[in-house]
Amino acid sequence: MIYSVATDRMLKHLCVLAEKIRISFFSVRIFPSVRYIKIILYVGTLCFPVTPVKPSPPVSDELNNTPRPGLSKKAKFWIGLSLAVCIPLIIGVLLWLAYLALFPNNPRLVVNSIRLAGNSGYWSPADPDERQARMDRILSILRVRPGETPMFSGRKEYDLAAMAAKLRSEIPELERADIRRVLPDQLIFELHERIPVANLGANFYIDDSATVLDKSSYYDVSGSLPALSCKPSAVRASHEADPFKRGEILNDSSIRTVLDFLRLTRLEFTDVHPKLVYISQDFIQCDLFYRNDPGAFTILIPLRVREEQLRDDIFGRLLPKLESSVRNHEEERSLDLRFKDRIIAKKRG
Repeated sequence: MIYSVATDRMLKHLCVLAEKIRISFFSVRIFPSVRYIKIILYVGTLCFPVTPVKPSPPVSDELNNTPRPGLSKKAKFWIGLSLAVCIPLIIGVLLWLAYLALFPNNPRLVVNSIRLAGNSGYWSPADPDERQARMDRILSILRVRPGETPMFSGRKEYDLAAMAAKLRSEIPELERADIRRVLPDQLIFELHERIPVANLGANFYIDDSATVLDKSSYYDVSGSLPALSCKPSAVRASHEADPFKRGEILNDSSIRTVLDFLRLTRLEFTDVHPKLVYISQDFIQCDLFYRNDPGAFTILIPLRVREEQLRDDIFGRLLPKLESSVRNHEEERSLDLRFKDRIIAKKRG
């Protein structure tokens, strides 16, 4: 008989197993003899042939040391770089699409309500009709349409800082404009007006920053302010003779001297009440009253004086002279303070 390698191995193991079983049962013939087992297994191999197992050839040391094929270092570098760039880019695009879906393109986040904070001043009046008129003007400047303008938009003109800057440029009488959102649909405007300190001609005021303000953007306070009279060419750095313009800033040093003088009379020397200030080419002339005295004084001061010099020198000499003139009923009410350490007093012409 010809057996395959697998069959021969199986026969050997079964014969050994059969002999052990026969011995363990005291030579009682429970199983058939080994010859019968071999015949049965042979018939089985004829019915169910088994493919012989060929032993694999021995592997040489050179094959064991041969590196397995894989990605090169350059390929790994470019793959890693691509992932490092693409993954954040994809995340950024997804976040931007989510932002567009949640905010600018959200139909529920549109401006439906406008409110002015405060209830005083020209731009935040207490009267409902005037208040509505101010809001309509603000909306027309900013081109905000209730029910249509989104609360959040990528357009620059709807950025809160840009809107506030546009308000200040269109309305120079506003010193500051604060705008804030209140979700879901409200914009709140808090407007801070510039405070006029003097009349500048018939149509304008001027404030402490030397900004020319339009009188039509204020309630009429002309009677409570001193009048500043001057030629435009005398208080402009460029010496242009054109009329004053709304929002213009006068940076001339003589204007700064006048504004410092008026501020000192409001805050520190409150017994001095200026009524008319005139700026000429050579000096500053101011008509004023002292305390409750009905008689007016005319004083002359230099064109360019710093605030410290005004406080220490000009007012240091002026106040004692005003006090003595009122107390002694002196007739010399024209006081020239252009010369250091002395006052030239004479009658008003």
